[in-house]
Amino acid sequence: MALEGTLRDFSFADILQLISLQRKTGVLTLKSDENVTTVSFIDGNIVGASTLNQHTEDLIGLILLKRGEVEDGELKEALKRQEETLQRLGRILIDHGVVTTDTVRSALQQQILQIVYRIFRWSDGDYHFSQESDIDYDRELTEPMAADHIIMEGARMTDEWPFIERRLPDRNVVFIQVDPDRELSVVEPVDDDFDDLGFSFSDTPQPEPVSDTELTQGQVSPDQMAVYRLVDGLDDVHEIILASPLIEFETCKALADLMEMGLIRERTNNEIAEVELLTEPVSRVERPSVVGYLPWLAIPFLILLGFAFTIMPRNPMNPTFSVQDDLWERYVVQSQSWLRMDWLARAAETEFFLHGFYPTDLDELSASRHDQALMSDPWGRPYRIAIRGDKLMFTGSDSRGQPVPMLIQSRSLAWEGETPEAGNRTGPGLILIP
Repeated sequence: MALEGTLRDFSFADILQLISLQRKTGVLTLKSDENVTTVSFIDGNIVGASTLNQHTEDLIGLILLKRGEVEDGELKEALKRQEETLQRLGRILIDHGVVTTDTVRSALQQQILQIVYRIFRWSDGDYHFSQESDIDYDRELTEPMAADHIIMEGARMTDEWPFIERRLPDRNVVFIQVDPDRELSVVEPVDDDFDDLGFSFSDTPQPEPVSDTELTQGQVSPDQMAVYRLVDGLDDVHEIILASPLIEFETCKALADLMEMGLIRERTNNEIAEVELLTEPVSRVERPSVVGYLPWLAIPFLILLGFAFTIMPRNPMNPTFSVQDDLWERYVVQSQSWLRMDWLARAAETEFFLHGFYPTDLDELSASRHDQALMSDPWGRPYRIAIRGDKLMFTGSDSRGQPVPMLIQSRSLAWEGETPEAGNRTGPGLILIP
């Protein structure tokens, strides 16, 4: 079956439905300006998905960690074994009795769904379906998924994303709980489809069902409670998504719902300054968080991505893949350097909130509040800071001292009125009253 074209003419839902109805086996490749994603099918059912620019929350190790299925030490040990043996992470965890086969199967299903659901938000892109006689996939750990339910869920998410994005236009926003001491009760949501039909499968009278939209004050759904517990006044939306056991859509939806219910709100600039002043920055970096596991989790991502491409012999994206030192530096060490720069950018913003001006030199960051080890990159060279127009710029370099696009951070200045020159250091700032 020759199936190719653009998503402007044929939607992703229509493509899934066609492949499902005709029970086709093969690989669907979708390309946009920002990403390339492949979805594998057996007899019209989805058995795999991979993406060139994989999101951190899609890593199987992180999914298991967020669900509480593995401990930090167990995951690190498994990742070391994977580095030595090149086995799949899920198989290593099963063979050493850390998790069950069903646990890994469920995590792999979530990984595939997260990738597939994002495609529903693509407004444009090219697609090509390559029909195959068979697809090589782990039949023990991967359960084929029917496209019908995925199409329905994808359509629901597409309808609800505009509402969510209106409430969460900026993923860098930090939320706090309005009343942390408030008692909340968790109410299990009902299946709206069966509720609408009015069927009852029991002779015993049942309590009136409650849907997400009918929750009263003090009531939250299990998903909302899971996300509510992650709102700590320190992590932004990106970090909450990383820490949440839910998929990206459900996490963002829960945040939007919690805002509507008045249970959380955005943290103010005064609160940002107070928290940064009273909290040692080094504790912020070392605070237990799934973000700390990202460098290790980059290893299985590279290996699994390579396997995903090479097991598709007729896939036009079929490159050879080898893990070399430059890849370790590019995807792991440079990621560590980027996180240091992000921390410094936050520290610079704190200086503005406290004193009314941005630093133009790293030495102007108060040594009593900032860890000097974070002032330089993993190779011992100091980062560069500069103000360019209305932007605060931080730049770093690779192991050879050469600038790289990944190690450039740009943040808009928070000045009110006209943008000041770099040398004009006057400003109202924020005064914290003891």
